[in-house]
Amino acid sequence: MGLSGDPEWRTVRRFRTHEQVLTQIQEKILEGRLRIGDRLPSERELVEALGVSRNSVREALRVLESMGIVDAHVGSGRDAGSRVAGRSTDALGNLLRLHMALAQFQLGDLVDVRIELERLAVNRAAAEAGAGELKGLHALTAAMAEPGLDHERFHELDSEFHIGLARASHNALAADLMQALRDAVKTEMMAAFAQVEDWEATVAGLTAEHRAILAAVEEGRGEEAAELVTRHIRTFYETVGGVSG
Repeated sequence: MGLSGDPEWRTVRRFRTHEQVLTQIQEKILEGRLRIGDRLPSERELVEALGVSRNSVREALRVLESMGIVDAHVGSGRDAGSRVAGRSTDALGNLLRLHMALAQFQLGDLVDVRIELERLAVNRAAAEAGAGELKGLHALTAAMAEPGLDHERFHELDSEFHIGLARASHNALAADLMQALRDAVKTEMMAAFAQVEDWEATVAGLTAEHRAILAAVEEGRGEEAAELVTRHIRTFYETVGGVSG
């Protein structure tokens, strides 16, 4: 039986048809009937099953691709039909960046949210982190100590360290949110780094703080790690980012 006779796919009859196509695909993902790696039907099959134009199907797939939900392969042939990708972190960061700009959030609000997220992460990491994860975090702090790091390279290492701590908590949502937050404020972070007068001293100080946080995590001292990461973030934004307590 073809997809056109499948009762799970409903014919679209409302005006903005690409949104209805999008809704049906999203429903299947939310219900667990489509998972990462699964292939969607081809364009032709979706057109037939849903009773919409090819343009509507393509528009829905473009939206899902921009959200990092699918890898879209339009056209016909053996490779036609997109796959569920689950690469939502980049899109979440972009969405958060735009939302922050439009809503005009105060930087202090973001700092408060980041502190709470990182406190959760290091507390959990102190109990959950594996040897391989700790080894990777140590390698990042060692790389931070290398002389002559420019602003962009240090920011990359700094981001990897904090995201790595979130991953070591074994809370996948915390890690994705941390990645999105870091992506959303990258421009502001780079601008703040550019204003630092004694760059080498700042790098040395931040790296020492990272090592202290990691030591507390590695030794299972979760509450201490949470206090250290709070002080680390708050002090940075107060001295470099201009955010007060």
